[in-house]
Amino acid sequence: MITVVVGHRGTGKTEMMKRLQIYLRDESAEIIDLDESIEEKIGKTIPELFLEHGEAYFRELERQLFLETLQKPHTQMFLVLGAGFDLSVIPENVRVLWVRRNTDLDGRIFLNRPRLNPELSPLEEFHKRAVVREARYRERADEVYLMPEGLFENRHHAMAVEKALLTHNLHDIGGAVTIPAEVFGTEKRWELFKARFLNRGVGLFELRDDLLTFEQIQRVVQEMASERLLYSFRTKPENAEALMQEPLIAVLNRVAWIDWPVELGSPEDLLRVISSDKLILSLHDESRKELWQQFSHQAAHLKYAPMVDTFSDLKKGHEWQQGEPSRRSFLPRSPDGRWEWYRRLQKGHQLINFWREGDGTAGDQPSLWAWMMTPEVVKDFAAVLGDPVRHSFTPLEHSDFFHKKSLPVFAVAISRDEWDQAFPVVQGMGLRYAAVTSPHKENAAKVCKHENLKAVNTLFWNEKTKSWQGTSTDDQGFMELIEGVGMIAPLQKEIFVWGGGGVLEMIEKALPHASFISSRTGKPRAGSEDAETLLPKIVIWAAPRGPETQMPPAHWNPAMVFDLNYKEDSMGREYAQRCGANYQSGLVMFTAQAQGQRMFWRKSEENA
Repeated sequence: MITVVVGHRGTGKTEMMKRLQIYLRDESAEIIDLDESIEEKIGKTIPELFLEHGEAYFRELERQLFLETLQKPHTQMFLVLGAGFDLSVIPENVRVLWVRRNTDLDGRIFLNRPRLNPELSPLEEFHKRAVVREARYRERADEVYLMPEGLFENRHHAMAVEKALLTHNLHDIGGAVTIPAEVFGTEKRWELFKARFLNRGVGLFELRDDLLTFEQIQRVVQEMASERLLYSFRTKPENAEALMQEPLIAVLNRVAWIDWPVELGSPEDLLRVISSDKLILSLHDESRKELWQQFSHQAAHLKYAPMVDTFSDLKKGHEWQQGEPSRRSFLPRSPDGRWEWYRRLQKGHQLINFWREGDGTAGDQPSLWAWMMTPEVVKDFAAVLGDPVRHSFTPLEHSDFFHKKSLPVFAVAISRDEWDQAFPVVQGMGLRYAAVTSPHKENAAKVCKHENLKAVNTLFWNEKTKSWQGTSTDDQGFMELIEGVGMIAPLQKEIFVWGGGGVLEMIEKALPHASFISSRTGKPRAGSEDAETLLPKIVIWAAPRGPETQMPPAHWNPAMVFDLNYKEDSMGREYAQRCGANYQSGLVMFTAQAQGQRMFWRKSEENA
């Protein structure tokens, strides 16, 4: 079988293929990176080819070598393609794996790749192409792997889950998945879907009548007869007689559960043709709650899936579910998928809990990888707390540490104004370890009542004393980041700190004689007035991407930019590209911080 791997620039396809080579080392699988093959054959790098011959020349070369590669003898081949490859060239009998990350459309800035549209800003260039490519990937993909943010190296549990997922060897999956219409796009996709999930322990396969044709539903019922199926009405029948059609009744008799949303009206007509012990009565719109409650006693199970805006409402829904857990499922929804962590928390605690393939039917549904990283039943958990956190490397970074304790690591988004309401709710649901990021480090210090620190990035719940303990590993990470800085700028005043926020005090402690500049006004802070007459040799970027953050003056020409951010759309990265400076990502700082956090947690456990 030939599998081609596609995805946006910077998603991590090449690194994933290196891991796949490890996973398949005992098999006769060939792993090929088309870009590397081109460089090897032509004797030039991809940037050189773009620069000397242009994109059109490269694309034709790419196409020719791709078709040549398909002719090579093989038993199993994985071939990774560049982001801009023309997918129409791929033969229909070749499987296409789309590798995605949640941050794909946030944009990425590259310091070591050719600019394709230099007249645009780096992010404008990325977005212009990414939107078009996204649609093409979605149309052509036979399989989607939503890969987590972060580094897999030496994360053994994460790699084991990824191996099982990529080699189609998952078992005891559990949960529920909605069968998407896309799997019927070709016969190959449908057969691949069955090969991956049939008899693999999926709890429920949902058949939605607004996504699948009735013929497709009938086919699923026939070909997946051994599985537990959930038929979900989402289209209102024309009349009571429509529910009594023999083909529909035959399907309803063969499925395990039938979901009727009260948004379609009363379930009375349906209950005339099915047994109530199959009925799941669901509510998505709060305005129909009275009708839902009116018929709740006639249903075997209740599903509550409202839009949830606040942690207070999340708590109310959770308490409702806990009141009768065997008969109730709570599936909070949001516009941005912020309750994904709660869905994972409920794994093993309720009948209905969806994970997703690709986009799924709600952004709050965990990816298949995240679902498999979650223990079968969750009680306590660790989390990164902040806003934003969807890009955070923390869950993957600490995955092995907490896997040994049978704890998942969640990313919990808490906005600046939500902390006082949110933190007690999250704690009450089982939070025991926390990595805290912006904008809540000062709030975390108040929680643990730290005597000396105003900002804390690490919390541990001491069950014995019923209290939080905390520390900051920011200084440890920062010193690792700027190691050797004195060789570039012997005079600290030539080190300009752009921004600072919650880490400003830490930076001032480490570099007391540096020049500190406000990223909002571009003016020196109090005590750094001499910076007006100096030029920086080093810029330490400590500002977020946002409308209030300015770029430094054009006449600055630093040799080095140290960025406290590791996100690939960081303004610090963009600034380094713009001024031609050497660049150090905040990933070095993050890794050192994380090591310090694990040391603190171990020590706290020993003393607890």
